[in-house]
Amino acid sequence: MKNRKLIASIPFLAISGAVSLLAQDAPEPKESLLTQGFNKLEETVPGKFNINIRLRNEVFDLDTPSGNLPDGSPADRDGTAFRIRYGYTTPNFYGFTAMAEGETLTSVEGDIQPLDEAGEGTELNQLWIQYANPDYGKAKVGRQVYNLDDQRFIGSVGWRMNDQTFDGGTGDFTGIENLSAKAFYFGQQNTVTAEENDIDSFGFNFAYGFPEKATLTAFYYNIEGEDTGNAGSSNQTIGSRVVGGFSVSEQKFKYAASIAWQEAIDPSPLDYDGFYYAGDLSTNVFGVTLGAGFEILEPGFRTPYATVHKFNGFADALIPLNGFTDGLEDYYIYAGYKIPVGNGIMTKVIYHWFDPESKSAPGQNGGTEIDFVAAYKFAEYFSVVTKFGDYSTDGGVGTGGVGGNVGGLAGALDKTMFTIEINFIY
Repeated sequence: MKNRKLIASIPFLAISGAVSLLAQDAPEPKESLLTQGFNKLEETVPGKFNINIRLRNEVFDLDTPSGNLPDGSPADRDGTAFRIRYGYTTPNFYGFTAMAEGETLTSVEGDIQPLDEAGEGTELNQLWIQYANPDYGKAKVGRQVYNLDDQRFIGSVGWRMNDQTFDGGTGDFTGIENLSAKAFYFGQQNTVTAEENDIDSFGFNFAYGFPEKATLTAFYYNIEGEDTGNAGSSNQTIGSRVVGGFSVSEQKFKYAASIAWQEAIDPSPLDYDGFYYAGDLSTNVFGVTLGAGFEILEPGFRTPYATVHKFNGFADALIPLNGFTDGLEDYYIYAGYKIPVGNGIMTKVIYHWFDPESKSAPGQNGGTEIDFVAAYKFAEYFSVVTKFGDYSTDGGVGTGGVGGNVGGLAGALDKTMFTIEINFIY
């Protein structure tokens, strides 16, 4: 087992170096040479080109007894990966637009993160046609990135080097003031590991915004896997979510709360039903954002299309894509601050306490995790982001799940993740 104190110091050393090199409050030219070049290109060729480049180094440490993952590959990873997306969107033609986007992911050095390693290569990331009407809304057909609400149930997993995309159709009706009515049908899920899963899934999401008060959302998702490998993900979920704010003696607060009920459906071989609860409350004190929240997933509750990295810790030790036999409780606190250097360095620290929602065996006391993230935009199209997650087990949460689930016990092993990346986005 390696020295975890040394690993824990890595992000803070990296950040201090990044600050000294990048956070210079120097004046920028009114229009960079890159901007001039892009403007000239778009004057010559109608439509919109896009390019998204990411160079990331990731240290991945899972303290397995053998030092390897179940497939025999090393559990300790330290590698650099390069990802580029390149696309083109047509001009608007009587409300119609179309987009094509490719993606290439490759290892540059070392042993890269297992999920990225599985997704190496070149693929078609997006290919769609859309019709939009400012009075009624829009509809899109084809391979597309799709996110709903906080991405707890439907998301693109933008943190990973590969996007999660879906083949199908989506619609958003906005013809009634303050109301958004979304619907989707997907026939294929394209995962971050470049798997193509046949699915037969649809859903509805209705959101109404009460002016200056809150936004209330109600949703229904019917997730149906068709392949032998993903039949267990089949479920139907119905729920609601509210986000808004209020003041107490001129102190402003923000809040979010969600509740959902889910049950397994055919062709899932499982038989379960359970609830999901989540809440978050935050405020700003002297420029520091302070907050706390919780997530509770009852036994079996799963989120197979979610952006799971946003939830339950950056180390990805507890990932409820396939649910947990004993469920999951996640209580957390956080603090965020924008360091006033250059354009401002956005920082956030989060501390988690995990437990199984119901214990079926002794010794299942979850664990704890400390997370840290910092982001700095140092030029018009460039940014640097560093992220750290250190999970310490206390028996795990029981069977099920993926990520730290080695030997059948989810989160039963210490796990550390550190990344530093440079992004170029146009």
